[in-house]
Amino acid sequence: MRTVYVIFQLDTEDFITPETDNVIVDLIKIFNRHGIKGSFAIVGEKARVLERRRRNDVIKALKTQDIAYQSNYHSVHPTISEYLRGLGWEDGVKEVIRREEGGIRDLKRIFGQYPSAFIQPGGNWAPQVPYAMKKLGIQVYADGIFLPQPVWFCGILSIRYSLSFNEREAGTEEHLQMMKEKFEDIYNSLKDKGGVIIIVLHPCMLLTKEFWDAINFAKGNMPKELKTAPLIPEDLYKRKLARFEEFVDYITRHPNVKVITFRELPSLYEEENVELNIDEMEILAKKVLDKHSFHIINRKSISLADAFYVFSYALKEYKDKGVIPRKVRTYTLLGPVERPPEIREHVKVRIGDVVNLAKEVYFNIVKSGVIPSAIKINNKVIGPLSFLCAMAQTFLLLLKGENTEKELEIISTDEKPKFEGYDLVRRVCSQWRWIVFPKDFHSERILELTILQSWTLKPAIMKELKD
Repeated sequence: MRTVYVIFQLDTEDFITPETDNVIVDLIKIFNRHGIKGSFAIVGEKARVLERRRRNDVIKALKTQDIAYQSNYHSVHPTISEYLRGLGWEDGVKEVIRREEGGIRDLKRIFGQYPSAFIQPGGNWAPQVPYAMKKLGIQVYADGIFLPQPVWFCGILSIRYSLSFNEREAGTEEHLQMMKEKFEDIYNSLKDKGGVIIIVLHPCMLLTKEFWDAINFAKGNMPKELKTAPLIPEDLYKRKLARFEEFVDYITRHPNVKVITFRELPSLYEEENVELNIDEMEILAKKVLDKHSFHIINRKSISLADAFYVFSYALKEYKDKGVIPRKVRTYTLLGPVERPPEIREHVKVRIGDVVNLAKEVYFNIVKSGVIPSAIKINNKVIGPLSFLCAMAQTFLLLLKGENTEKELEIISTDEKPKFEGYDLVRRVCSQWRWIVFPKDFHSERILELTILQSWTLKPAIMKELKD
């Protein structure tokens, strides 16, 4: 049986209702009694408010835990998705850094820790954010469009919670039993292969009747005066805390379960970049031609962006040295940042033309770090997915010893990666149901850029057990 790792993700958001500060201390006391740490995903303004209120007791307690970052202002308009709604890739990344870097600095200054992860606030999805967080030195992106087991996206380890504590229903034996049963179901699905269970809790909602942001910022509202959230009775709050502690005790006593934090998560997984030998490259070429998706070969996870780099490098080496390299290590690239053209007809080219162009493309992608949106070959403009398939065909033909004068056919494609069981359009659009967004919020730009950056998507591979 493999170890199943558990992370307690505590979304620490409410900077309006002072009473919620005390909940943080109460939760940390529970974690201390059980010898574990939680990952407190703190909004920048919440951290600054703790300073202004002189809650040094809360700050001191939080310094003993893992500190993650949940954006600078969370639900204050314009929210992240709102200010990125119409922006492109580069200007969007710059805007995220401009608006969010200060909050990260404040968390580091106040708690003495650089945040371990970025936790997406509400439905604020946009693909520029994971990449911007990586540039800012954060190693994990949590929630949003992702799955309960880690994937790589834009070069950052990305994951979503598995289980929500559901604070509104907490405080009863029935709720506690339901939580245990849900945990067991997830645990049983992972115990043979290992994995992560993230349990999300909103500390403020253990004490308040409603979410602080729904009261103030729902449907795009920006009130002149902020309202504190109404509180539940003290005895109910104490019952909720007691049941949560029983749940923590249940987790910490569970066989083959280990509680960790977001800070430890990356160390459980293999590095993003992998080395492929020539046999694995041959397998990859065949798989890419069969399915425009990520692939796993011999426990090595390879995205479409990885495959693009591998074959452009291999063909560049063939051009320079006359032989295909025996090994290639992948290199982190972004997907295209503009919509590629779709070719409507098959294009015939010589193997040598593909080799020559692959060398030119290789140097461009290493310099820019981005897969090109369009590539010109023999006076035809094609998209990168079409060219990836051409490179894969060329690689296989060269392995067979074919002459560079031989022709191959570039087959037309819609230029969209396809991932079985992973409906990106649905996942992105579901984010926009968040109550804080203005009515009918939508962004074609965010959706388009997400699909383009799915070139970088691939499962993360958990390290094997060591003897």
